[in-house]
Amino acid sequence: MRIITVIEDTCGREDCRYEHGLCIYAETDRHRLLVDTGATGAILHNARVLGIDLCQVDCVVLSHGHYDHAGGILPFTGINPHARIYMKKTAADGYYHGDRYIGIDQRIPYDKKR
Repeated sequence: MRIITVIEDTCGREDCRYEHGLCIYAETDRHRLLVDTGATGAILHNARVLGIDLCQVDCVVLSHGHYDHAGGILPFTGINPHARIYMKKTAADGYYHGDRYIGIDQRIPYDKKR
């Protein structure tokens, strides 16, 4: 098994971007998955730098419905429309910190059967 932090709050490598958010890549002999996708599309850059082929990811698991864990979903699905995305039904609810919206982008496709 291989586990790589793709993005988080601190700079791990000078050639990688960092942001408030999280994305972890895990690879086994049978599966390649992402846990969360960071706040933006910066995961695409970091994955290239780290030698991760996001087109081979077969599953994304969102830990919860905040932008800093799901903001990279739309850029990711732009290059990999086939990966299954798992999230709780409540992940698409509106989340706020005071008046500021901190939930996931409402354009993210959501299958109400999940």
